Amino acid sequence: MGKSKTIEQKMKDDQKFREYMNQLDQDSKKEEKKIFTKIKENITSHYDGNGWDHARFFGNRNSDYQNYDDWSLARINNMVDMIGNALSDGNFPSKEVPGSEDAEESTVDDAKDFLGAFQGDYSLIIKRVKAIISGVLTQFATASKTSRKTTFKDMPLSGGLHLFFGSTGEVFTNNTFFTNQYIGSFQIVFEVMMSVDEGQAIGVQQILATTEQELSILKDLILEARKASAESLKKILKEEPEKYVATKATYDLILADLKKDRAEVMLEYDKYNQVTAAVDNLYTKTASNKVVTSAPEDDLKNIFSEWEFGIASRYINEKYNDAALID
Repeated sequence: MGKSKTIEQKMKDDQKFREYMNQLDQDSKKEEKKIFTKIKENITSHYDGNGWDHARFFGNRNSDYQNYDDWSLARINNMVDMIGNALSDGNFPSKEVPGSEDAEESTVDDAKDFLGAFQGDYSLIIKRVKAIISGVLTQFATASKTSRKTTFKDMPLSGGLHLFFGSTGEVFTNNTFFTNQYIGSFQIVFEVMMSVDEGQAIGVQQILATTEQELSILKDLILEARKASAESLKKILKEEPEKYVATKATYDLILADLKKDRAEVMLEYDKYNQVTAAVDNLYTKTASNKVVTSAPEDDLKNIFSEWEFGIASRYINEKYNDAALID
């Protein structure tokens, strides 16, 4: 992904620092390989366990280096936006969807055929992916000692796409180059699989259930960040008061990012809930498995917007299509 501007400038000015960063790059590649190996195991377990077909659609390995005066998730968020927009526009295989140019032609064809019906989900997908990645990486933003943490997550997206994500990060000091400052090294590996079987099995209800779990996780992360902030600032005030202002500013940034991520996911989540609640008000399933509706499908187009109608139609097919319809 890149390096913060402070680190880039330091590499230009300092030969020893360039050597230091080159060694860091070599170590990062080893970590990326470890993560990728574990992700491959998780992919095999997921699809074999469910008996679903699957093929690799796209994926990438990235390392990012940041000096903590320049903490930002902008590069990561820009990458997610680029991929999401390319998928939404059907612009693949392409460099905007890293790794898609190596996908099998049949996989690309399946994706193009299958994803069109799920274009309305991309806004929610992008918000969910940004939130899950930033939630993992912000845990490193105020580390005060050398530490390495590794996390693996996976999430069904939509239209048969499934994200498998792994990250690791290490935070350390090196007063030779940066006095009383920290350098963060982060490795992110992601693989996105395409499965028609999974796309047919995972519907609107499952997407909402998964999103609800993610919202709960984000809420917990906000509470953890507040607790960590209080504990860290109390210790710094006592032991290193000169770092108090900078540390508090970093924690404030973390909390603001987490709150923003959760609010954006919640906004998209609520849009879906409003549609499904409206459908449930219009459809009733009787004890004899018959459906009574006050709004046949032709009328739904007058009730919902174009995007809402797409979600409503999918939800109706999932929840009510197995029952006899009584207008």
